[in-house]
Amino acid sequence: MPFLNEGDEPLCTVRSLYETAPSSLFEVVAIDDRSTSPKGIDELCQYPNLRYIRNKKRMGVDASRQKGIDASETAYVLIIDAHMRFKNDGWMERFVECMEREPETAWCTTCVGLGYGSMDMGSPKGKYYGADMLFVDKDSKPNRPAREVLEPKWAQKQPGVEYEIPCILGANYGFSRAWLEHIKGLHGLKMWGTSEPFLSLKTWMAGGKCKIRTDIEIGHKFRETAPYRTNISALLYNKIFLCQTILPEPISNALIGYLPKDNNFNLAMNEISSDACVIENSRSYYKQIFERSIEEYCGRFSIDLP
Repeated sequence: MPFLNEGDEPLCTVRSLYETAPSSLFEVVAIDDRSTSPKGIDELCQYPNLRYIRNKKRMGVDASRQKGIDASETAYVLIIDAHMRFKNDGWMERFVECMEREPETAWCTTCVGLGYGSMDMGSPKGKYYGADMLFVDKDSKPNRPAREVLEPKWAQKQPGVEYEIPCILGANYGFSRAWLEHIKGLHGLKMWGTSEPFLSLKTWMAGGKCKIRTDIEIGHKFRETAPYRTNISALLYNKIFLCQTILPEPISNALIGYLPKDNNFNLAMNEISSDACVIENSRSYYKQIFERSIEEYCGRFSIDLP
């Protein structure tokens, strides 16, 4: 559970977690990404099986998530944000059963939209069921092209309690530790952005699946603005990193070609150049473990490639 300048929300999230699931079933790794005025830390640290780690420098959401994954010691991992709420309905036991049964699946749950003045799970703003994948939206607004390449979009609910989806979404992701290690988790991403496509595409291409359990509902506070800033160049870096490590060169080049060619793009490409060895090593590893192609993925989910 990473957090940065989120007031008492991390404490509220942890309190909700411990009120709805047996503490003997889990541990919490809380990663403070250098909050300037953290609140409720003393009380947070009183919970059993909770480790509080404060970063020496800001790493960003995705690197902090990976740090928490590396620090945890359980066979299964639940990745959450620090502004979540849970139901007292045996959700954790059911979620663990999913991961035990299909350890090569990336799982997510129904995302219950909260916030804007209410954190009541009984009165959500909406419910969301995983995501479709949008590789590129050629009709996107001119001021949003960076956000309309490699973007998950909320999917419509399908029949059934459990079914396959193109992409996880909602900050409610369950994995077996062995599978995260196999696909190298979030390694390589900077700050924040593109983590869901990165994890989902790697899972599917490595021979796994992405699935949702619609009967497990986890509340997620939707905010009008985040309490921290992420540079656009970091968002672009992650998209380019994904393209250059897991996609074939023609598709990679086509997607990168849709990104705006401005100063942020130039900054991102400079970092990409600096990380050329990391990218090449990652690309070589993924070629070894991938069992399916991106074309097969798009055919399975009726997705258009550029």
